[in-house]
Amino acid sequence: MAVAASTRPPLRIAVAACPVCGRTTKNPKFCSRSCAAKLNNVLAPKRRPAGNCSVCGSLIPRRNRYCNDHRPNKPLDRSQPISAVADGSDHPACRHARLRQNARRQYLATYPRSCVRCGYDKHIEVCHKRSLTSFPLDTPISVVNSLDNLVGPCPNCHWEFDHGLLQL
Repeated sequence: MAVAASTRPPLRIAVAACPVCGRTTKNPKFCSRSCAAKLNNVLAPKRRPAGNCSVCGSLIPRRNRYCNDHRPNKPLDRSQPISAVADGSDHPACRHARLRQNARRQYLATYPRSCVRCGYDKHIEVCHKRSLTSFPLDTPISVVNSLDNLVGPCPNCHWEFDHGLLQL
């Protein structure tokens, strides 16, 4: 019995030129991974080039988005009044977010990370004994965020303090 010959045409492999170096390749796009990386990194770079501040347009290094004058998280000048850093938000918790961030940074630099009441040391929340909204807007930040007005309770003790069940 004779074996029937295959009627399929022989496979034809397309040969293309690499768009980066021009060498012929059987791969439909690039001749190697390094050529693919060269072209893709030019088309979609991961690093930003040195550019301009998003607010004022001054020249800044590529790792930054803002110049030093417009950094949103720059340290607060403690002699400024609350109104200088209070956000224009309608909600009081959002309005004083930078003040709370500054208070937490100051408290944790001075005191250990444990609850002042129960000693829990996994997580503490820094809060103000006298609320931020009770101060007039012309009060300096140094008075509002003084260590005498800050306390570091755990989340449970903080809830009790906020609801009047605990005196710290």
